[in-house]
Amino acid sequence: MARQSVPSLSPVSRPALIIGLLAALLLTGCGTSRVFVDRVESGYLSMPYQQDRLQLVDPEGDARLIRNLDTIPVKLYTYLFEEKLPQTDSLRERKRADRERAKQDGDIPFRIGKTMPIDIDRLLNRCGEIMRQHEPDIVPVAGEEHKWSPEARKYLRYGFWHRLQRHAEYKQQDFPMPLLMRSKLLLCLACGWTARYCFTGQEAALAEAVLRCPDRSVRIDWLFEESYLLNGGNIYLTLLTCENVLAGQPHRREREADPLQKKLAYIRHDSKEMGDNYGAWYHFFGTALYGFVRPEFISTFVADTESIGSLFYEGPDRQETFMNHYGALFGDRLRKMVKKGSWRLLPGPGDRTDYMLPAGE
Repeated sequence: MARQSVPSLSPVSRPALIIGLLAALLLTGCGTSRVFVDRVESGYLSMPYQQDRLQLVDPEGDARLIRNLDTIPVKLYTYLFEEKLPQTDSLRERKRADRERAKQDGDIPFRIGKTMPIDIDRLLNRCGEIMRQHEPDIVPVAGEEHKWSPEARKYLRYGFWHRLQRHAEYKQQDFPMPLLMRSKLLLCLACGWTARYCFTGQEAALAEAVLRCPDRSVRIDWLFEESYLLNGGNIYLTLLTCENVLAGQPHRREREADPLQKKLAYIRHDSKEMGDNYGAWYHFFGTALYGFVRPEFISTFVADTESIGSLFYEGPDRQETFMNHYGALFGDRLRKMVKKGSWRLLPGPGDRTDYMLPAGE
């Protein structure tokens, strides 16, 4: 009888087989739920997802988030080497038009401010005042953050290799992104996806309240107070609801034309109200949120790193750098104020609540 030849493995199937065996061993060893793995393997393309209620632990959302995060490396490459972010193109066009008008009219063209526009200690005094005004009906509590489900935490130990195998076998379009056991909240904030994966359920009510206000009238303390009341004093959800309303779709081209954004007071120190006011608002609340749930040295490091990263795909913006850094400091001090109960203390003779600073102060 003729001996049958064994077909050789293709160049693609050899590494896929090795990676697949490694992933299978890790899958078995980590004891990850098959249901969770099936959600990760739901298709060749990553699928959109939107929470419809408050779920601090959400296995289905975690599986979708992990797959969506695999799209980030290609997007970053595109932004860095092929084109800028859509919203920066819009801002650049407006600033270019302003420079042309300034040349014709002999006016001073747009300049980004060099001073911090917010005194965070005064803002803390104002937040403490808000809390005292609503006591005893509402008493502030720190709240719990959105975290990876137990199934997701097990999967993250080996998930990169599992998705790499699927990519090598053409079962997944995107090359997997190493997640390095990072927190769910940090990854969602970094991608602007908290409104999708860290939903509070109070976003619609807060947005409706904002839209009832006159243009350019909404202040930081007003937004905080409205969200504070909606969330029953839960500070984590208060800050997160603000962030979700402000950054629901952060990368759309004409984001400054959003009706909700027109209601926000201009909080930057610029020569004209032409800077990225939208970004200033959601960067401040986003870093404040992260500062509220992490120690100061971690949150400020993350905030400053984000500012450095923005240099490469948005260009220098000192106002955004201020918002990132001082937002993290504000969140850290707000956490300490809630934890220690110092919000109950009446203000001293020199304590002020007028937190918006004039340019140059």
